[in-house]
Amino acid sequence: MSRVHYFQRYSQKENVVTNNTLLLFSRLYNHSPARFEDFLNALSGDSNLAFEVGMQFAQQQGNASQTSVPDGVMNQKSCKVVIETKLYGNHGIPQLLNHLDSFNGEDTQVLLLLDPRQPDSTLMTSLVDKVNGFNQENGQNIVCLATTFTDIIAHFDDILFEYDLELKDILEDYRDFCGSMNLVPRDEFMMRAIVTGTTFEDNMKFGVYYDPAERGFSAHEYLGLYRNKSVRGIGRVKTIVHADLDEGTGELKVIKFIKGTSLSEEESQRIVGIMRVAEQLHGWDIYTGHQFFITDGFEPTSFKKSTKYPIQRSKYFDLGRVLDLESLPCNKELAQKLKEKTWE
Repeated sequence: MSRVHYFQRYSQKENVVTNNTLLLFSRLYNHSPARFEDFLNALSGDSNLAFEVGMQFAQQQGNASQTSVPDGVMNQKSCKVVIETKLYGNHGIPQLLNHLDSFNGEDTQVLLLLDPRQPDSTLMTSLVDKVNGFNQENGQNIVCLATTFTDIIAHFDDILFEYDLELKDILEDYRDFCGSMNLVPRDEFMMRAIVTGTTFEDNMKFGVYYDPAERGFSAHEYLGLYRNKSVRGIGRVKTIVHADLDEGTGELKVIKFIKGTSLSEEESQRIVGIMRVAEQLHGWDIYTGHQFFITDGFEPTSFKKSTKYPIQRSKYFDLGRVLDLESLPCNKELAQKLKEKTWE
């Protein structure tokens, strides 16, 4: 088994991240196995799973057959956590299932997925089903868990006391490392500015933006409507859904939710409304094959580009850093603050 190093020894990014995370864990364990146990139990978020780390002590505890009662017993349960780190949400079930052969009847068996973001719920459901099947066939008791670097930092911080100065310094260094490697997403601050052109008024009216269903995007909380070298509308994204309209029945059919889990009647009407306007005003058929970004309404703003050339399709902004804020205000105030800023 490879020893955990105190310095980076690997050229692959995922190995560096895993090594430094194991180093963080080992420093806490060396400081206090009991605190490390509390940390693991908090990190698991599973009330049915209890990590027991370190020696257990008992006095006058009878043996299994009750034929003798030793004066004292020291016992340590076996525990194995197998970690798979991915930095871009690209966990693959075949690789994860191959990891199951790493277990060999330990008292506590955990397959831990580590990622900047929680994995897709569909992947986790499928993985858990397959692992449960493996457990039944092989007499194992493996539990699947997923966590993020944000959760690791938060739960580690929770078990520290004010006088844990060295551990606080270690955690702060780990936090800086995660920041430098973009392991702690700032999705709640991100605005995706998108070129709207002739659809700007439609988007503002309905509070909805649309794209072909196959077009990818990075996680973001806000949409900015860009036109004429300025972001001229901003709204918080509530739901992202791939939906088709059955023109025969007029029924809106949800194909897939990308963000959110349901559509209100009012939101459905807004989607249908912008579908019909796209056909009537622009001659576009977006009744099928499109994903819709439903906001809480676009607020007018004017976040101007100061340099010559316009953006081609989209650009992402960290609004917390643009505005030097640790939390963002309501849309109306946010729109006002952006009027005072420019970007290149």
